[in-house]
Amino acid sequence: MRILITPDIMEWAIGSLTKSIVRHAQHRFDFTVVPVHPRAATDPALHIRQLIKEQGQFDLWHCMYWNSGEQLLSLLPELRGIPSVLSHHNHYALQKADWSRYTKVVVPTGWSYDFLAPKYNNLIKIPYGIDLDRFSYIDERKDDGQTIGYVGRVVPHKNLARICQAAKNMGAKVLATGYVEKTDYYETVDKSVLEIHGGTGRGTMASQAFKDRLYERMTAFVMYSTGEVETGTLPLFEAMARGVPVLTTAQGSARDLITDGENGIIFNEENFAEKLAMLLADRKLQDRLRENAWKTVKGYPEEMMSLQYQKVYADIFAEGKKKISIIIPTKNRAELVAESLLSIEAQDYAYKEVIVVDDGSTDQKTDVVINAMRKHAKTPIILLRTGNNDGHYGLARARNIGVIEAIGDIVVLLDDRLKLAPNALTDIAASQMEPMRFYWGAKLVNNEESTKRTFIENFSWCRRDDLINAGLFPEWLQLYGGMSEEIRKRLATQGWQFVYNPKPTAEQMTGSGRYKHKDQVWKAKFLLRKLYG
Repeated sequence: MRILITPDIMEWAIGSLTKSIVRHAQHRFDFTVVPVHPRAATDPALHIRQLIKEQGQFDLWHCMYWNSGEQLLSLLPELRGIPSVLSHHNHYALQKADWSRYTKVVVPTGWSYDFLAPKYNNLIKIPYGIDLDRFSYIDERKDDGQTIGYVGRVVPHKNLARICQAAKNMGAKVLATGYVEKTDYYETVDKSVLEIHGGTGRGTMASQAFKDRLYERMTAFVMYSTGEVETGTLPLFEAMARGVPVLTTAQGSARDLITDGENGIIFNEENFAEKLAMLLADRKLQDRLRENAWKTVKGYPEEMMSLQYQKVYADIFAEGKKKISIIIPTKNRAELVAESLLSIEAQDYAYKEVIVVDDGSTDQKTDVVINAMRKHAKTPIILLRTGNNDGHYGLARARNIGVIEAIGDIVVLLDDRLKLAPNALTDIAASQMEPMRFYWGAKLVNNEESTKRTFIENFSWCRRDDLINAGLFPEWLQLYGGMSEEIRKRLATQGWQFVYNPKPTAEQMTGSGRYKHKDQVWKAKFLLRKLYG
């Protein structure tokens, strides 16, 4: 599924968020990123039009900046005809237009959600996330005890001048990185206490690696934002992750993140100097704040932000129907996987995704098949690996990895030696799908329906959440021949029922390997007897 995503400028905060979303979602969706600045939208619009002409219409448009979106909608009326997501990052512009024209509107803060919720029913809150590997915690502090950190553009609403004045009055200094956007305002800044890395214009910004290292020199980080301009800032998250004590106004994401006195300090214009002096003078307070700040921000990885967006996309594509994730464990059966994938791609169903989990194949054929299919299929196809290199039976782990990755409401377990009959997914979705029910469908063997009526999970389905709550599949069982029995016994004690539904059908392409693994089958059965009696 092809998604057009339009940030403003890739080097700015919205561009950074765009990279984070795409980086962790490109295994599921096909992204085209086109930066569109609202004051220079014509050329990007022409580029997008050419892409549509050459490759066909996009399945979804994700607008990352509201003002760029307004320009594109006027220049490209064809964007009005496809599903769309607007990420709105500007508190001051929440009333600038009618956002109901977008399928979904995503906001990052509780304040913006509460502001828009009375008027819009297409609203979703997704907080910001950052790269917690990149912004790792500073265990051993290296600051001098008197350095105030500032990260961002030099503009009036960020109040660098007030920060520098307070620092001068208390004998501290300010370490800043960013760039000067408003030169007239910068003239009012007392530079006698300021060390700034970056000049006039965004092209003068210091490198990311250099900026990241500056956090090591900061005794405290100050976000002095006013006027409801900010929805972040991202440096607030970064400082918390790196273990720099934060001092902030109650603006943007700080309202959601910071509890005054516990994981940061909240100040206003009247008490800023007093609270800054208090924080700089108290090393124990600093250490407590930075430890608690990390405990807060560890819940905001960029992976989580991206996953939430992936779920938004999938919900839009599903058009109100249940989302289905098909999980196919495989090992050295690329040709059969190809047939399974083709049968899934042929299903006429709103949102389906396939998660192929390779359990230690000794060739690269599965990769070749997946890459070839991705070029032509609209169905998201995800390839994961168990990391099984010692040859043990890793079916349970493969299935569990697939279930964890899945974003479907329903998970379908499908052996790689089976392919779906036409309309199988429609028939599965039509199941009542009651809680704690494991359904299994009919299997055609040599064009005849199998007469076996004992639950076997190689073509089965259930609610994803129910399966997770039940404990998933037994990774300790690394022998062939006991998986279905273990599932039946364990889930039955939890109150599950197993329901045969003959309407969804899968065709067997080759036989199972049970006759080749007799040495494992009896051992697996014995192990289950020891466990369950």
